[in-house]
Amino acid sequence: MFDDLPRARLAFLPTPMHRLKNLGESIGIDQLWIKRDDQTGISFGGNKTRKLEFVVGDAKAKKCDTLVTVGGIQSNHCRQTAAVAAVSGMRCILLLGGEEPEEYTGNILLNRMLGAEMKFFPDESAFTLNKRLDGIMDTLTDFGLTPYAIPAGAAMPVGIVPYAAAMDELNNQFKVNDFFPDRIILAVGTGGTLAGLILGAHMLDLDIDIIGITVSKSADQVKEEVQTLIERTVQTYSEIESFTPKINVDDSFIGKGYGMLEDGVVSAIEMFAKMEGIFLDPVYTGKAGLALIRMALAGVIKSDSPTLFYHTGGEPTLFTYSELGQK
Repeated sequence: MFDDLPRARLAFLPTPMHRLKNLGESIGIDQLWIKRDDQTGISFGGNKTRKLEFVVGDAKAKKCDTLVTVGGIQSNHCRQTAAVAAVSGMRCILLLGGEEPEEYTGNILLNRMLGAEMKFFPDESAFTLNKRLDGIMDTLTDFGLTPYAIPAGAAMPVGIVPYAAAMDELNNQFKVNDFFPDRIILAVGTGGTLAGLILGAHMLDLDIDIIGITVSKSADQVKEEVQTLIERTVQTYSEIESFTPKINVDDSFIGKGYGMLEDGVVSAIEMFAKMEGIFLDPVYTGKAGLALIRMALAGVIKSDSPTLFYHTGGEPTLFTYSELGQK
């Protein structure tokens, strides 16, 4: 069914899937592999590029000329939205929760280079800014634009199905590599990627435990949001049968909060870098990497239990954490 949906082919797909031999030996997992959605292509890659292929396709089909989305100051989603807008010849307006920094670094710098218009809201967050979208869309329409609204993280039905399609891509890679994981571990923010993978596993009848490591919200809140996203997607696309999803979310690694750097996350980032030459970010994948390592060392993941770590990207935020290089 995914071939029938409007889509802008922007990502470099399929992204690689390969074994983490050194890290696996270090933490005691015989078959530890990684899916590299940090390598989806334009603007440093990341998981949102998959979603934005379908979003841009839908926007173009509706004759829209401007992408409007929301996020935090260093939002990876906003950076990728700015990139696909630039490539697609569209205007991009980013609503960012937080104070405008004196110095532009990381994703903020890249947004500016990509030509995005950034509006800063000091008293808002990415999640509260979602509520402003309707009013801003009306204002932009009054100015003569034809805008397309994208909620934080593209957490909407058209942003969910790309990760159902990604699960099909993964399944083909499983067969080619004779690797069939018991579980997939990934970082979770707005929940769209997790919802899509769960949906894809259901459609393909795959028995895989998909574990979302939430980086900010409680497990109960994320489960509720993922459940809602799946229900909305099933309602939107009649070809998908309704089902009762198994939603597994772990909130043990939130730590001090969203984007707060901690020793355990630093150690996880360093282990991936020194053992595999792979960079994680402090906000999302670093926490998921820490979860993987601690679950393995604690025996929650057995040595003979094949495991896949899903890398969702986010490396540009590394350049906003100068303390990572300090001892």
